[in-house]
Amino acid sequence: HIPQAKPLSPGEVLGCTAPSNLASNSHSTTVMLFLADGRFHLEAAMIANPTMRALRYDPYSKTLTEEGYETEKMKRIRQEAIRKAKDAKVFGVILGTLGRQGNPAILGRIRKLLRSKGKKSFVLLLSEIFPSKLDMIPQADAWVQVACPRLSIDWGHFFNKPVLNSYELETCLEATEWKDTYPMDFYSSGSGEWTNYHDNNRPRNMQSA
Repeated sequence: HIPQAKPLSPGEVLGCTAPSNLASNSHSTTVMLFLADGRFHLEAAMIANPTMRALRYDPYSKTLTEEGYETEKMKRIRQEAIRKAKDAKVFGVILGTLGRQGNPAILGRIRKLLRSKGKKSFVLLLSEIFPSKLDMIPQADAWVQVACPRLSIDWGHFFNKPVLNSYELETCLEATEWKDTYPMDFYSSGSGEWTNYHDNNRPRNMQSA
């Protein structure tokens, strides 16, 4: 059996989407064997399966290495960013324009959620998100980006203000509960409204609130 995060192909993993809960329990002896020459996609699989031992085989160097990820440290950092964002009055909402990363339907839901909580927001279109760019717009107390969820996870702590992804904003505004296993499901079906393949977001159309 090859693990699958539908509608991706069996065994396919993205940097933000991976099959989860592959180990039956924390004492399982199941091992994840990942074929890749880098770590980025493997990290998604490790985040989604934090109790599993992970091995990576590099077919170019023909080496097998044991890999690890500091999942608990990552979650503490992201929870702190969410806590800080709770006090924000104005959110900058970034819609990524690189490829098909930015989904207008998710953007529309985010703005609707912010309005329902009495938060102001404005939209910014960006192909790349850097701290220096966001520092030029002091009007925002916090940011949420609809582009790559891993940008917030991997680089969020380098920004001067919180930069949340769509899942983190949902937890910040108490629209969904914080999940003990951080979701790697941005392009997976059957998950929350922060994801691309939720029924409301699949058409990629921004509905007026």
